[in-house]
Amino acid sequence: MCDRIALCGGPYSNFGAVAAFLDRTAGVDYRFCLGDMGGFGPFPNRTLELLRQAAVICVQGNYDQAIGDGDRDCGCGYTDPRDREFAQISYDYTYAHTAPTHRQWLQTLPQLIRLRWRDRAFLLCHGSPDVVNEFVWESDTADSWIASWLDRFAVDGIFATHTGIPWVRQVAQGFWCNVGVLGRPAHEGQPHVYFAELRWPRAAAIARPEIVPLSYDPQPVVAAMAREGLPTEFQQSLLTGIWTTCAEILPEAERRVRSRLPVPQRS
Repeated sequence: MCDRIALCGGPYSNFGAVAAFLDRTAGVDYRFCLGDMGGFGPFPNRTLELLRQAAVICVQGNYDQAIGDGDRDCGCGYTDPRDREFAQISYDYTYAHTAPTHRQWLQTLPQLIRLRWRDRAFLLCHGSPDVVNEFVWESDTADSWIASWLDRFAVDGIFATHTGIPWVRQVAQGFWCNVGVLGRPAHEGQPHVYFAELRWPRAAAIARPEIVPLSYDPQPVVAAMAREGLPTEFQQSLLTGIWTTCAEILPEAERRVRSRLPVPQRS
């Protein structure tokens, strides 16, 4: 019987981190990606091939929808002019280097996946269950908002990504878990990235989500970025673990460079 699943978000064409995720979770029967396969990094086909060959079950993110449909931009939701400029550079590169067969596959992906596990239900989405590119931040999301989503979709937990910052919140009705992204570090001054696991030991009454740090070597990805002419700012972010672009969207609390691992609760 399955006792855990693994969930990643935002590969962003970071083939090194994706390979590390697949290796780390090789013994997990069910693995999911919550979207935004391309963007930021080099060689998008390489990341797509890794995910598809490993039979990772994928949700369609806003980036995947845009690439699949041939839109003019990623629909990421950035408002700062500088961030929008960098996002456009990334999108134009990704679209130009994504094979038509992959673009067709991206069109077929669902925006929501509902899991039934034992007698519980869980929902997988990209931004939120309502809007594919909605930013749901830990600092400004009330418990009541999470509870309303759980109630409305009749689930015990919701997994999302999009923001790039991992976090977990337990409420009476269940939980919200942002699984983080594989594509770039979580603005904490360290180059590792994050994914999530939902563990359900056979003796436990309910499954519990866990944020998992993932170390990998960013140097081959950074070298490929440089060869492909992608911005130095993208390269520096992978090396330093600090967001050099697309940080204006962050609320004040998330803008601080700090650890994203949950603080252990005292018993």
